[in-house]
Amino acid sequence: MSPLERRQLRRQVVRIGAVISLLIVGGTVGYYLLGYWLGRPDTLMDCFYMTVITLATVGYGEVIPVAETPQGRMFSALLILVGVGTLFYALSSLAVITLEGILHGAWRQWRMERRIATLKDHFIVCGCGNVGEVIVRELVLTKRPVVAVDRDSERLVNLASQLDVPYVVGDATEEATLRSAGIERATGLLAVLPNDHENLFLVITAKSLNPRLRVVAKGNDPSVVDKMKRVGADEVVLTPFIGGLRMVSLMVRPAAVSFLDTMLREREQVIRVEEVQIHDGSPLIGLRLADAQLPRRWNILVLAYRKGDGAFVYNPPADTLLEKGMTLIVVGEVERLAEFRRLAAGVASEAMAP
Repeated sequence: MSPLERRQLRRQVVRIGAVISLLIVGGTVGYYLLGYWLGRPDTLMDCFYMTVITLATVGYGEVIPVAETPQGRMFSALLILVGVGTLFYALSSLAVITLEGILHGAWRQWRMERRIATLKDHFIVCGCGNVGEVIVRELVLTKRPVVAVDRDSERLVNLASQLDVPYVVGDATEEATLRSAGIERATGLLAVLPNDHENLFLVITAKSLNPRLRVVAKGNDPSVVDKMKRVGADEVVLTPFIGGLRMVSLMVRPAAVSFLDTMLREREQVIRVEEVQIHDGSPLIGLRLADAQLPRRWNILVLAYRKGDGAFVYNPPADTLLEKGMTLIVVGEVERLAEFRRLAAGVASEAMAP
């Protein structure tokens, strides 16, 4: 049952409890006034007891002789009808809400499993706290397939309702949870669980299930970096270290930081720095950088490229020859970058080719 359905159930229980309480109070006061009017006043305790056994229809003997007068019989009959009707409505409402919640939850779970089963080369974000939510939003914004994993179902439901992302509720360090997220078909995993020990164990589990998986883990203590890399993490990001660098940058180069922040926060025109690898079969192979006409055709600027030995060449000249396996560092609109990435992978249509 989702958090929204649980809230609806709680509200319904509160409403039913309030109605039943009003019936008990009304019955108690009614019996008391009836006895006073007939000249046989009874204690409030007797009136309360009489109300409870009447509403419950248990058949105990009357402590107040209401059956001796027409007024008493009429009041008791009305109280029974109203009480039984209210109880029947309460039980049926609770049953409907509970059954709908169970069926809706099963249907949602089935749809989520089917959706995840269709994903391939996706990213799994384990831990959707403050950092994890930022990661999920960025992956969605840059058109990457993503599956969110967290123990907190309410947090995941809220995130999914905003971003329409598939999710898995569970412990990310367990194999069953990672398999449910499609780890065997995933291309990357981001470990952003609350503490270093959980992230370390997550890296070990993830790499054992998919050795080809690229894993980026969050760390808090610098001593954990070597341990995570030894067990398979490709990169470890120390959040305190990154936070310190950010503060220094804001102090000594505020204009540059403002430019990057504006680029990252812009929603109407999403611009990012990306890497695009040229694969076998791409029509870009053999062209000079000037012939590809990336600024004119794609509104893309090439900042650098990485050579086979891992070294970067910044601001490459126009006569740079594009080769298979070359990784270009480019900046441009996300939509155009996605099209250019397909062209570099050799899966673009002829209309997209230079």
